[in-house]
Amino acid sequence: MASGIAAHPPDDADAEWAERDRKMDEAATLTGGVGLVHVQHAQGGAVGQFRVGFTTEYFSAGFLCSQTFPCRDPRNTAGTITADSSDHIGGRLTLSMQVTKWLEPYLATSAFANSNAANRPALLQVLGDSTLGAKVHGGLGKIFNVGGALELWLVNGTGSVGLDGGGTGAKFRGLATADLRGAAKPIPLRFSTNLTYVLDNSGKVVEDVERTRGTSITRIERFGLGINRVDHFDIGIGVEAFAAQEKVRPFVEYNVAIPVNRQNYLCRPSNPSGDKCLANEQVAPSSITLGGRFFPWKRGFNLLLALDIGVSGVSTFIEEVKPEAPWMLYLGAGWAFDTQDRPPVIKERIVEKPVAVKMPGRKIRGFVHEENKTEGIAGAVVTWDNRPELTSLVTFPDGHFTTHELEEGSYVFGIKADGYKPGQCTTSIVRPAQTANGAPPRTGTMAGPNGANPALPPSQPPPAAPNAGGDLQLDCALVALPRVGNVVGHVRDADTQAAIPNVNLKIVDSARKENAGAADQNGTFRFSDVAPGELQITADADGYLALTEKVDVKVRQDNTADLLMKKRPKNANVTVGKGEIFIKQQIQFAVDSATILPESNGLLNEIADALVKNPRIKRVEVQGHTDNTGTPDHNKQLSNDRAQAVVSWLSSHGVGADRMTAVGYGQTKPLVPNVTAGNRAKNRRVQFIIADQDPAQEAPKAAPKPAPKK
Repeated sequence: MASGIAAHPPDDADAEWAERDRKMDEAATLTGGVGLVHVQHAQGGAVGQFRVGFTTEYFSAGFLCSQTFPCRDPRNTAGTITADSSDHIGGRLTLSMQVTKWLEPYLATSAFANSNAANRPALLQVLGDSTLGAKVHGGLGKIFNVGGALELWLVNGTGSVGLDGGGTGAKFRGLATADLRGAAKPIPLRFSTNLTYVLDNSGKVVEDVERTRGTSITRIERFGLGINRVDHFDIGIGVEAFAAQEKVRPFVEYNVAIPVNRQNYLCRPSNPSGDKCLANEQVAPSSITLGGRFFPWKRGFNLLLALDIGVSGVSTFIEEVKPEAPWMLYLGAGWAFDTQDRPPVIKERIVEKPVAVKMPGRKIRGFVHEENKTEGIAGAVVTWDNRPELTSLVTFPDGHFTTHELEEGSYVFGIKADGYKPGQCTTSIVRPAQTANGAPPRTGTMAGPNGANPALPPSQPPPAAPNAGGDLQLDCALVALPRVGNVVGHVRDADTQAAIPNVNLKIVDSARKENAGAADQNGTFRFSDVAPGELQITADADGYLALTEKVDVKVRQDNTADLLMKKRPKNANVTVGKGEIFIKQQIQFAVDSATILPESNGLLNEIADALVKNPRIKRVEVQGHTDNTGTPDHNKQLSNDRAQAVVSWLSSHGVGADRMTAVGYGQTKPLVPNVTAGNRAKNRRVQFIIADQDPAQEAPKAAPKPAPKK
């Protein structure tokens, strides 16, 4: 018997796949469309390809406060400062896909943090700004391409997580690209131009803050939050070169944003930031970008290195437009994936197959399950213990497995599955004897009423022997291992890394079961047979602050927990009084928010330590207080949220939640009159009032001295 197949992809198919392979090495901009860093190309990928990218950005410089443009002193409202230090770090995640030959939808989301000691608060964060966009593009030949893009710009609110609908903006982008690689004599260069009109409503997100303050936000805040009060017309030009078989792609970009006062924003010449106004000072922020993309090894994977250099808007500031950073460093990576598989090339071959007649085999259909349960075990490995030359099997998601057709004989299967003791199943295949005409003999009988065995009627087939034919069913039950894990680790000094011996430890597992123990002389500890899930472990040692960490316990393995304990400060910030836990500093929150700032973590650790080391304190009322800025209802809610945030922090660091109650009093209980900034700062506070406690144990009285003998 001869069989043969001939299938050679035509030349045009080879060319198509060569083009798809080349488009796999396209990368996305910071907003998602195929391009450089800021400038998009009027080109895209192949249909069915999509791209994922992640880019970080960083800069550190002092440029927002100068002799010409001083900043208000946050510590002295009447003074100014002429120097600052601004730090910025951020990240962007992009996703795009080529849906049709001419349509590329994309999206991007970002998060940034800016820190500047010349501002209050020093840390400004922008979380969740997102872009939804779509680009259409097409070729006017082998060199020139044109297109357009529409982007919806979703802006996150300040001091909160979530979108601010009023700040939503849009971008309308025209695209043109000249790719000289398509010329008759290819040149490894590509030029792209973008003309973009930006409907910028980012100024809306700070209107409530400015209304509450009674003045506009500072220049530092405008930069840190990315606030523009007017639209702008952006012009971008990019040039990209190709080297090393297009694996190295250096590029240069120039981008300028021309302000357009669609909003009719009225700038005050004597604005609090001391900035100039667009009506009197025409400033268009611009930058030059130098960078390159590199495709080091795998097709579709790329690395990005780029540097923005501010050209204008860096030292001259206008109130309507955010300042331009003097420089910005970008580091990123991207991946492209193709959902279409290259068709295989099958060469013609002629195979002569001998015709053989053999008896049909039988299959074994097995079912692997837990002992005394009916659910199957997926992914169990089934080996042929007495026939090692055969390939192992793996059970399907329902716990079943099926062998190929087998000859008669004995078969022993070894069964292994994660979380179960190894097991073994045995069965045998027995073939029925054949008669002269090839039919199995009549092996079944029926008993008559007197024990006789009359012949079966001719129309009724004889009953089959138990193992006479058909697939063989096999049941395999496994015994489950205990579903527990272990927690092991060390306790060390956070500063010196030295082991801390004999530390008292307490764990609370996911089932809320408590267990206590202690580290040995080397700071080593181990808790065995712990329920899986999130575990809370608390360490307490003389001279150290109590520490609470969480561990995700996985079954049947050692789960590591390295505890780094901080020494108790020499000058304690927390003292326990008769009716109150006193703190020398105040817990710091983000402006008009219940978000606890990182600089308060040390103080909160001392508060948690005081409660852990004083179990006689049964209940503490955590009180939140504000000054009289804002409405009473808003202040009451804010104070309650801040008190609850403190309770949540302490409960996650070893203090039982049943020992604390959060209450917000708003502006109703000021310590001092709200007449000065200093007094208002004193009234913004969190207090810890002891509502219930056991009496302190008195020291034993000394025995009276015996009377002198007379």
